[in-house]
Amino acid sequence: MFDPQNEIDDDLRCDIHEISTGGLGLIILGSVLQLKFAGVLDILGDERLATPVILLAFGSLCTLLGFLGCCGAIRENYCLTVSFAVLLALVIMIETAAVITAYALHEDLRSGLSTQLQMGLSRYNRSTGVQMAWDQTQQTLSCCGVANSSDWSALGAIPDSCCIESVTGCAKDLAPLHPGGCMDKVENWILINAALVGGASAVLAGLQIRSASFGIRYSICAVEE
Repeated sequence: MFDPQNEIDDDLRCDIHEISTGGLGLIILGSVLQLKFAGVLDILGDERLATPVILLAFGSLCTLLGFLGCCGAIRENYCLTVSFAVLLALVIMIETAAVITAYALHEDLRSGLSTQLQMGLSRYNRSTGVQMAWDQTQQTLSCCGVANSSDWSALGAIPDSCCIESVTGCAKDLAPLHPGGCMDKVENWILINAALVGGASAVLAGLQIRSASFGIRYSICAVEE
């Protein structure tokens, strides 16, 4: 005999599993980006552009919510299922607000980014942390300076990380340098990662809306019984 509550229960468990899996995926992706592009993030020093942190936060939240929903579905607990649906609805609203805010900040991205990079470059010889961040950024993104290698003239020397083949003393030996500056490449990196966050959020939001709907319907069925 067809039982709508059992069907909702099965669909809810399936979606909860997908949300938890997606959350773990975001945590892994955020961790990889944090480790690989630590230099870029250190130079930017702006929480608005901290894509890995956003991924880690959303991933952790989705995993925790998935665990809560899983407990509610397995135990067929009305309170846990309602809590899961309500918290999921709040997360969806937060994600929507975050996407809108990110889009609004996009217009100021280039001017703010240029200022941030110029400030970081000017502190290259005064801070070991900034020096390491710039070296890693130039090697990872294959770039040199903000606009080009001439940006380093104010500091008196071009760092070896600007060399296509980075070895000690290569810049002094007039070795070939990365032809482009880091400004465009960092901007592209931010936009690509923003699109990545947006795409992942859209997929998760779809699952979250579906799960919240199933959670509410499940709760209604439980009350009617």
